Amino acid sequence: MIDNLALYRYFFEVAKAGSISAAAKKLYVSQPAVSAMIGNLEKELHTVLFFRTSRGIALTPEGRVLFDYVKNAFSFLEAGEDKLLEFSGLAGGELRIGASDMTLKFFLLDYIEKFHQDHPGIHLSVTNAPTPQTLSALKGGNIDLCVVSGPLSELEHLVSLPVKEIQDVFVASPSFRPESTPLSFEELSEFPLIMLEKTTSTRAYVDQHIRVHCRADKLPRPTIELATSDLVLEFAKRGIGIGSVVRDFAADALQKGELYEFSLACPPPPRTFCLVYPENLPLSAAAKSFLASILSENRK
Repeated sequence: MIDNLALYRYFFEVAKAGSISAAAKKLYVSQPAVSAMIGNLEKELHTVLFFRTSRGIALTPEGRVLFDYVKNAFSFLEAGEDKLLEFSGLAGGELRIGASDMTLKFFLLDYIEKFHQDHPGIHLSVTNAPTPQTLSALKGGNIDLCVVSGPLSELEHLVSLPVKEIQDVFVASPSFRPESTPLSFEELSEFPLIMLEKTTSTRAYVDQHIRVHCRADKLPRPTIELATSDLVLEFAKRGIGIGSVVRDFAADALQKGELYEFSLACPPPPRTFCLVYPENLPLSAAAKSFLASILSENRK
């Protein structure tokens, strides 16, 4: 085994950043120093770990294999450090959370606020991205846990626990109110439709449900695709089309009469927000405490 473990720290930071210069800033050293350490590690291991791309550097197949092991090793070391902090009542440490706009707004924010009040010494890092990207960040070791919207797939080596039920609905301004209900998806296709982008789990779930319950030649096609549910809602309020959102987003506008919820002949089944964390990697003390706060509240 290589005696100089600093070589692996440099390798780990370069692999995460995808750039020598970015890793140098993180490590507070010069770029030549980083390059020299990577060269020494490649010499010790008798293999090339990186190759240059137009955007920086990337891992070779051998480098990717090593990165998985190094990532796990540093996770265990950080967990060991955090374990010591447990004795001082979580006076320090870091908690890295991943979430989508929806799970932050309608579930996580209250928990984050309370955790920050109870443990002001813990550095909170919140990564906001759609479900697929958030799960990728979790698998890559860039966050400790996440809350995302289901249904979920490809959860090998991850634990997923349902924490809140949600319902997908179609809403529009009262001017779009149909003469008869409930509507089939074939009838819905006659209206301008506003949906999230295809990269989101919400869009994938709704699309899959529609495909199962609608004739192929009458599938509703979105007129407008947007990045956030808040934008979908605003477009629907202004009478531009029918918006596909989770009911929580539209609750206030529905109560005020600004929006009307379409009754569907075959509405999408309810789905859930899921709390997801690594199955085999040890969690930090901060992550375990945050996880326990969510689970204890949801058992009530």
